[in-house]
Amino acid sequence: MSEIHPFPEDHNEPELYEIRIKGHLDDRWASWFGGLSITREDNGDTLLTDPVIDQSALYGLLKKVRDLGLHLLSVNNETYQYHSNLGDIS
Repeated sequence: MSEIHPFPEDHNEPELYEIRIKGHLDDRWASWFGGLSITREDNGDTLLTDPVIDQSALYGLLKKVRDLGLHLLSVNNETYQYHSNLGDIS
């Protein structure tokens, strides 16, 4: 019996992560975080969005959040949601 996997099996592709922190960051921090996207939300949070190649790179980003003393609210892998919105996953 074969298994059905709803997600892509290619683990070499970067995965899209959203890191939510409390407070607003200036755009100048984008280069310090490796060029990721910074979105300041109306509720006062900042959303850092970046394709991450592996777990080690993700931990590196989280270490930078910690080193700045930022209040981490959440970390979400949005890869599958992103692909679903594009129609890549049935």
